[in-house]
Amino acid sequence: MRGRPDCPRCQGQGLVFDLDPLKPVLVCGCTADVAPDAETLGLPSRYREADFARFWKWWNNVQASQARTLLDRVADLEDLLARPADEVGELEGRDELTKLLAALRKRPEHGIRPAGAEGLAQWASNGKHRFRHGWELWWIHGPAQSGRSTLAAAALRAWTERTGRSGRFVSVRTLSQAVKDTYYDVRSFQNQGFQSVRDLIEPLQTPPLLVLDDWDRMDTDVRVAAALAQLLDHRYSEELPTILTAACPPEAMERRENHPLARLEDGSLLERLRGAERVEMVPALKPWIDRMERG
Repeated sequence: MRGRPDCPRCQGQGLVFDLDPLKPVLVCGCTADVAPDAETLGLPSRYREADFARFWKWWNNVQASQARTLLDRVADLEDLLARPADEVGELEGRDELTKLLAALRKRPEHGIRPAGAEGLAQWASNGKHRFRHGWELWWIHGPAQSGRSTLAAAALRAWTERTGRSGRFVSVRTLSQAVKDTYYDVRSFQNQGFQSVRDLIEPLQTPPLLVLDDWDRMDTDVRVAAALAQLLDHRYSEELPTILTAACPPEAMERRENHPLARLEDGSLLERLRGAERVEMVPALKPWIDRMERG
């Protein structure tokens, strides 16, 4: 437990010790002003040092080979916006493209950073973002090794440091197995503590911010899907911010044959997932350039 370094009562220890050894040790009140550390947040070792500054540096290095090529196409996108609507047709997302081009005129790196990541960073670091569907729900998707989990961890750290409130980072794959292990008919039964599904899910309903990593790797058992759906329903009802990471967008998961979420036939949940704010782990300019080339 940590306290404020300048606290006169605990000198940063977070605990107040009485001179009388028979009196209990007290938790210092200054701990409420200090964001949780990486271990408290549940961050795996790989992501414990994650923050936005490190992530941007890593991302720029990964994208360095194609950055110049993408930026050279900005003039083509500006020309596309300038052409009459009856010539180019309806351009879906015109306002988003206009904002992106305006932002990268000031800082070109905005065009190279992951699509939607600037919004996530502003929300986590400054509390500035307008959610289209009310609930503070983020969906970060991209292929393996694209940095989606690292970005989610950076957002979790920034948000807790800004607000002074706690959060949790949870592997959906691990949670899925734990839920399965509560049932006695699972051969790999490991539930030696005899926990129930409720024991596993309830602690995840209340963290001020929850990251559910690898959402698309939930087990195919419909009971697991029901437990995770219940978790999201509760957080939606309580308006608690949540970040999901996955390899694909939510629409792709729905199209998978026999997907457990689809089998629940929960239209409200699927609609909320489709309405999440998106971050795609590709340079922000690339989807627009691809669309332009497809005509």
